[in-house]
Amino acid sequence: MGKGILILLGTFIVIAILHVVSMKMTKISEAKKLSFRKVFFYIYGVFLIFSGILQCIEKDEIRIVFLIQSLCGLAFVILNFLGKVQQKTS
Repeated sequence: MGKGILILLGTFIVIAILHVVSMKMTKISEAKKLSFRKVFFYIYGVFLIFSGILQCIEKDEIRIVFLIQSLCGLAFVILNFLGKVQQKTS
């Protein structure tokens, strides 16, 4: 029972922190938002690549799901580098 309450409180704290950060993000300039998005998609793509590769190594076989995960991460990195991930501002 005590463990469950700690997990629940931890989840609430993490959600509250994410909410505060997202509310602060609405008040910053568009240039900073674009740079944050660019960094986020690089980190996200690299995370997907490493996660897919590590799961392939852990399972000692190449499964199609892990291969697709790694390819999606590679696509995020390449498309972000080429500037195709950014939103067009009017």
